[in-house]
Amino acid sequence: MTATIDRFCHACGTAFPSTDAYPRQCVQPECRTVVWANPLPVAVTLVPVVVGDRLGLLVVRRGLEPGRGKLALVGGFIEAHERWQDAAAREVQEEVQVAIDPTTVTLLDAVSSSPRPNRILLFATCPPVDPTTWPPFVPSPEALERGVIFGADDLDHTFAFSAHLTLARRWFAGRGTPGPAAYQPL
Repeated sequence: MTATIDRFCHACGTAFPSTDAYPRQCVQPECRTVVWANPLPVAVTLVPVVVGDRLGLLVVRRGLEPGRGKLALVGGFIEAHERWQDAAAREVQEEVQVAIDPTTVTLLDAVSSSPRPNRILLFATCPPVDPTTWPPFVPSPEALERGVIFGADDLDHTFAFSAHLTLARRWFAGRGTPGPAAYQPL
């Protein structure tokens, strides 16, 4: 069973007559508060990783649904008080303990997810990082493992989110390195 959100006006507590669509307006004449279902912004970072003479992308093995146990680019929700570049750097630090400078984070693309859940994914990148300078990885409920992929082909059943895989493929193709994927835990 799916829970319906915004069943009641958050200002006065009156039940909305319908919860089928947005916007929803309170029926109380003295209130008339309108509730919107705006999309949530998510920062997703393509972090280039140099391993020997190879260039790959940093990924995380998810510990949470959706996609528990599958790979994803590193990302998460943008907080109300932060710039998207800061959110990108914060998520990389929180999930995989890798520090990136938010002033070097640049936008690659913005993608809307399907209406449910409604998200705006801001895909970003940063300069390549050297994993020999990273601290040891400490798994968490959110992130089971960090690693690097070299190539993004044949990962359809391995990646949690198709939008992440699409951007990873585009990134590798833009560098002339499309092809079979290889994964290495870091």
